[in-house]
Amino acid sequence: MLKITLLTLSPDISFLKRFYFWLRKYIKNHFFHYGGPSAVLESLIRGFNILNVDYQLNPKTKDISDIVCVISGVDALKWAIKAKKQGKIKKIIAGPNIVITPKDAEGILLNEAIDLVIVPSQWVKDFYVSFRSSFGKKIKVWAAGVEICSESDERRKGCLVYKKDVDENLFKFIIEYLKSKNIDYKIIKYGRYKKEKYFGLLNKVKFMIYLQEVESQGIALLEAWMRNVPTLAWNQGYFEYKKVGKKVFGNISAPYLTKECGMFFKDFNDFKEKLPIFLDNINHLKSRGYVINNFSNEVVAKNYLKIIKELR
Repeated sequence: MLKITLLTLSPDISFLKRFYFWLRKYIKNHFFHYGGPSAVLESLIRGFNILNVDYQLNPKTKDISDIVCVISGVDALKWAIKAKKQGKIKKIIAGPNIVITPKDAEGILLNEAIDLVIVPSQWVKDFYVSFRSSFGKKIKVWAAGVEICSESDERRKGCLVYKKDVDENLFKFIIEYLKSKNIDYKIIKYGRYKKEKYFGLLNKVKFMIYLQEVESQGIALLEAWMRNVPTLAWNQGYFEYKKVGKKVFGNISAPYLTKECGMFFKDFNDFKEKLPIFLDNINHLKSRGYVINNFSNEVVAKNYLKIIKELR
């Protein structure tokens, strides 16, 4: 029977460090809208629970199974690599939240002991492969999911402007334009809200304007689409990782946005052209169905299990 170990911490970590990580996670989850590694892990665990998968999260060393999935944590991955070399485990799946680039943490993702690397979207895979072409054989694309929620019966109007990393002038131009068109709007800033507030606002608006340079996946977008809030997303079409001197191209600000859940715009002039087109078609968009069919916790857990079984 397939048994899976999920790691986010090294099994050798001290009690004090383990407590510190737990406290930091608790604070993030209860006082701010969590994302990134926490959201990915929670999605996978919920999906595993629905499917009755035999898994364990950060167990003691003696209880670790042959298949180790390091979801996040460089120290956890270092431990797994050492354990495999010592013959204590058989397979290592690393990702999707270990490092930003393959060069980080002394190139740990390129270690030959790793059997498979998980990344959250196709553009991330293409970016990783640019460091070493043969690396692509080890990489699988897997996206985390969100919970299926009930549909809101509240009367919707206006939009939510989601501000993350965006040129300040573009942000100001968009706000002034919404005012000039008498479009009601609310602003929410990344990292400065509880998820309950975000979800409450999503249940009251007709659409969202998403302002972010680059997303490896975009959990907040999935949460909006699940609540039938289609998105007009800013996308320059490229992003430069100055640290490694590389550019990435494509729909990098919202890699899973499709015609079912919204549109892209590249600058302010394009925004003025796209907004009326977007609003004319907004009632025909099917963002909730798109997410339920492709990004529910159950669906993504099945996708993850398929990757593991193919590796075996």
